[in-house]
Amino acid sequence: MTKKQVHVALGLVCCKKSQTSQILVTRRPDNTVLGGYWEFPGGKIEVGESPQQALTRELKEEVGLQVKPEHALSVVEHVYDHAHVHLHPWLCRHVSGDVENLQVSDHQWVNVESLQQINFPQANAPILRQLQTFDFSNW
Repeated sequence: MTKKQVHVALGLVCCKKSQTSQILVTRRPDNTVLGGYWEFPGGKIEVGESPQQALTRELKEEVGLQVKPEHALSVVEHVYDHAHVHLHPWLCRHVSGDVENLQVSDHQWVNVESLQQINFPQANAPILRQLQTFDFSNW
């Protein structure tokens, strides 16, 4: 049986805090698929949307932020029991707004070096590896 194909745009919202690069992570509501895991905010790419358009829409809906997607990381494919997901991660700049837990159960800003210690879904492992080698000096 063919698994449902799901394309998801992920926003890796970066900012400098106390001279360290930090990235926003959000916690999935307990009553959802992969509930309780931490993740990068984002959501499903709708028909006719680019990953950047989906990110702009989803981050406003989920956490109340206006962002500017600026750098695409490699697309990640992962097969779960419930679906075959295609993750489209983008490094984003925070344009405006304060983080609100609108469609997430919690959020936190995490130092890039500490991301490996967060409980992410399996599909995020390649993204975390990409972040470990990314040069954040201009962010």
